[in-house]
Amino acid sequence: MEVKKDYSYIDGRRDLVFDSSFPEFKDSIKAVVFDLDGTLTDSITQIIECTHKSFSLLSLPLPDEREIMSTIGLELSEGIKQLLPEEKKPEYKKITSFYRDVYLQSPELQIDTLFDGVESLMKKIRDKGLKIGYASGRSTAGIKKTLDATILGDYCDAICGGSEIPKPNPEMMNLMAKRLGIPSESILGVGDSSLDIKMFIDANNRSLGVQTGVWSGDALFSLKPDMILPCVSDMEKYIDLI
Repeated sequence: MEVKKDYSYIDGRRDLVFDSSFPEFKDSIKAVVFDLDGTLTDSITQIIECTHKSFSLLSLPLPDEREIMSTIGLELSEGIKQLLPEEKKPEYKKITSFYRDVYLQSPELQIDTLFDGVESLMKKIRDKGLKIGYASGRSTAGIKKTLDATILGDYCDAICGGSEIPKPNPEMMNLMAKRLGIPSESILGVGDSSLDIKMFIDANNRSLGVQTGVWSGDALFSLKPDMILPCVSDMEKYIDLI
């Protein structure tokens, strides 16, 4: 009997504001580390389209959109493995390579679209003298590609990709702390899913969940992050107070 998968964390309100603890830790923040997909980049639709295109070309059953969304943030090969039928899972590395080829041959899937207000936010963070980093489930090469294609490359002090350390392993953020040259507790981590929030909490960072990606505000609240905001641009007024 097939077990019905629970995607209830995708449903729920997306306008939740939870910020009561910000005054307690704002003066300790020395850097902000962002996730990419669903946090800074509006890329979930492209990920779904690339997955469907790849699976279709291989005559594999197409995963449900919610099923694909549930893997966003994982290192790519692990996400692909989770989406494959049991009998195809041993071939996940080969299929991941095929997915990458499909992506590279599809210019329409490679457009990096930042959410509104990201550039203004980055300028404000930099003006405050804070460092900026990116911790993503993407490969290091994938992160660099987005940095080169957008203004994010102008605001970058360190990166770490899933090809180095996969989420939600807190060692990703421990490595980011070393690369930024600051204590882990001085980092404000910003992400849109349980992989991000769990990683930030386990690494002793401060954590902020945004509701523009996979997880709804209600679901993020259950993870007990330090803050929840509708989107990253809402951070500006808080950065002003640091």
